[in-house]
Amino acid sequence: MDDGSTIRHPKLVWLAGGIGALALLVTGLSVVPQILDRDPCSRALPFASELGLQLSSDDEVVSCHWHTSFPDSSGTVTVRTASHTTREALLRRSGVSEEIYRWAVSVNDGPSLEEVHRPNLKRSEQVYLTTAPNGRQLRISYDEKVESGLLLAVSALET
Repeated sequence: MDDGSTIRHPKLVWLAGGIGALALLVTGLSVVPQILDRDPCSRALPFASELGLQLSSDDEVVSCHWHTSFPDSSGTVTVRTASHTTREALLRRSGVSEEIYRWAVSVNDGPSLEEVHRPNLKRSEQVYLTTAPNGRQLRISYDEKVESGLLLAVSALET
């Protein structure tokens, strides 16, 4: 008489155990580096630099955050510049440009005209971007209302 307490398919037990072990391994690969590496700047700064961020001795790193996710990770670095001149120099060195949207418009099947939308002209937050061919993006933004625009949020994103 079979009371259901015996396992009839040991292969299913091994398969379930293997899936569980694989799930633990994937979780461990994303969590262990965060536990061992207590300084998020050690990951966020090199990643932002790889995407173009070029700091000078006039720039001060205030804080860093690293966000590990599968398959994409991102880092955020907060930088304080000494003046508006040093901020503009950092933007130039880093190769970012103003966020601009362009599209073609045609009225009544007439010739196409290009329209340009520059959101920085309509908001206090100023956003500058550069996108690498592999889709990674460096985004530098600041708000003139926060520390006179000298505190920059630098985001390095895998997309």
